Amino acid sequence: MPSLTASRWERVTSFSGTFTCYSAAMATWAAAADDDWAAVVNPGLWLTITSPGSELFGFGYFPHSLRADLGLARHGAETADAAVAAVLAEVERSGRVIVAGDGFNLPWHVAFERRHVPHWYVLEGAAEGLVMFDAFAARNELGVQEVTRQAVSQAELPGLLRALPEDDPVLRLREVLAFGDNTAPLQWHGYQWFEQGTVERVRKPDGADGPDGLMLLAAHFREHGQDPAAYRQADDIWSIGRHRAFLTQLAGEGAAASGDGELAAWLEEHAAPLTKRWGHVAPLLMQATLALGSGRPASTSVSDVLEDLAARERAAAQAFPGDRSLVRL
Repeated sequence: MPSLTASRWERVTSFSGTFTCYSAAMATWAAAADDDWAAVVNPGLWLTITSPGSELFGFGYFPHSLRADLGLARHGAETADAAVAAVLAEVERSGRVIVAGDGFNLPWHVAFERRHVPHWYVLEGAAEGLVMFDAFAARNELGVQEVTRQAVSQAELPGLLRALPEDDPVLRLREVLAFGDNTAPLQWHGYQWFEQGTVERVRKPDGADGPDGLMLLAAHFREHGQDPAAYRQADDIWSIGRHRAFLTQLAGEGAAASGDGELAAWLEEHAAPLTKRWGHVAPLLMQATLALGSGRPASTSVSDVLEDLAARERAAAQAFPGDRSLVRL
């Protein structure tokens, strides 16, 4: 039965500052069975941005085949009893399960009883009972989210398994594209999780890929940048930078372990500056929203930096010296 050993958990958490809550759960789930989990969930420079309407964008951070490669299917239930029974059965069968939860209901989350926000985590079966693993770490306006590993009782599950409400289109869009393909259920269940099995149908998002997607975002902010609503997907844009940081850390470890001079040079010239530049995006988005909130116009900085990032990503992809699977173009 797959089990997240102490050494694998330590390696997973060494990437905690480069994860989104989604990639943290995927990495944790994969690491229970695979020492090479980092290569499996590495998004490289992948990005697909869709335009589903209502001036919202969908963000596909992974190749649309990832969920099928992992063998994970979304399941749901309408009652707590049914959800608990199904989740416990999956833990018994597969050793662990990814829960598609809501930070509002999770006592270890900074949004607990304050804000509804998608948050995935992993439950694993152990000799002492259920153990919850959450490898995501970040700081936001609510506080500091820290890596958490703790025992969970069966009595706590009805509250912990509650899914995100359906009423926020931004959060729902983020949720269903988390694996890179469209996992929208026919019915939005009050409890949702992912079980291991054969994935027979994968729906590829239809959108602009890579730098073309970033140029689409840049054009959006040039046209709508004085409208506060244009910034409601700031967290989704922030997530792109997290994935670039993951790639940089992983490639850095690979270069150090192998002594690959070409890869080390690519990191210094392209990946590290790209990741640093992505780190400027969230503050610029916040500055724009604060300016608009105080009655001042927003600058063009967001569009400018996104156009610059598109050029940097294209150059990084073209200059990559080795195995193309690392950058996942």
